[in-house]
Amino acid sequence: MIVRILIAGCLACLPLAAAAQDLETYQQRQKDLTALSGLFGELHHIRRTCEPRYEGDVWRERMKKLIELEEPQNSEREAMVQEFNKGYRGARRRFPSCDRRARHYAAGRAAQGDAIIARLSEALRETGEETFEPSPYVIAPPPGQPQD
Repeated sequence: MIVRILIAGCLACLPLAAAAQDLETYQQRQKDLTALSGLFGELHHIRRTCEPRYEGDVWRERMKKLIELEEPQNSEREAMVQEFNKGYRGARRRFPSCDRRARHYAAGRAAQGDAIIARLSEALRETGEETFEPSPYVIAPPPGQPQD
């Protein structure tokens, strides 16, 4: 009887533990998205200043795409936009013109962005969502025949 009560108690705690983990994962994801937004703002200013012909609005467009893909709630969207703008303004004050310092800083921030993106995409790798089924519209040669 005691074993049944203990098992029932453990089973009752599982959803709470999962919910706590889900909340923790969600909060980390939001923190990463906000950090990435600020980084995009910094890179938007620096790259726009250093390479205006090639990267004028590249980072602003990436920010727009990030928001489009994430579909955040209004409060989270607002936090991401504010962080982008804060990053832009901070980089503008710190690097009013393009110089070696600005380029070095941008390269370092891009490396930090890679780490954030790796964390954000980890969930996709765990769930297998990044694997794609072959398109039924692609014409492929029959099995065993070489491809051109």
